[in-house]
Amino acid sequence: MSLDAMSGLRLAPWLGGAALCLCAALPASATEAQGAVQVAIADIGFTDSSGEARDQGAEHETRRLALTRELRSGIEGEDLGSLALTCAGACRLDAEGVDELRRRAGAAGAAYVLVGSVHKMSTLVMSMRVAVLEAGSGKLVMERLLSFRGDNDEGWRHAGAYVTREVAAALPPR
Repeated sequence: MSLDAMSGLRLAPWLGGAALCLCAALPASATEAQGAVQVAIADIGFTDSSGEARDQGAEHETRRLALTRELRSGIEGEDLGSLALTCAGACRLDAEGVDELRRRAGAAGAAYVLVGSVHKMSTLVMSMRVAVLEAGSGKLVMERLLSFRGDNDEGWRHAGAYVTREVAAALPPR
């Protein structure tokens, strides 16, 4: 066997190991590849004090879940990473509930956590309060209280798109 052939044999195992190391280091998603900031998004809550006679619970639950999904995918569309924080029912937004969400977000690798809830005040008017906090320190990064008209899919979608833009603008540059 020639010297060139032998050196090729000795390099082959090293190259194979290097290739395995490189593959293991590849990011799992495009947002990780760009070093995107990870935002954990808790399930959005909902309350209704409108006093309407017709039960719209199923419709509101469908819209609440759709809004949560749209926020998560919208954040991804803003070159931010999105992690889902799900809760059995609505996430608790009192001090203890938010602290627990922050802990879960930090444990999942998120730098920030987004919490929020929609409140139906009347037949036409809804409000949504959202906040983004640093997962580690709990420092408030942004908070918005907005009102929107239209208890329909389009009204909820429009509110979600606005929140997505506001969150992306409030977070530090990537």
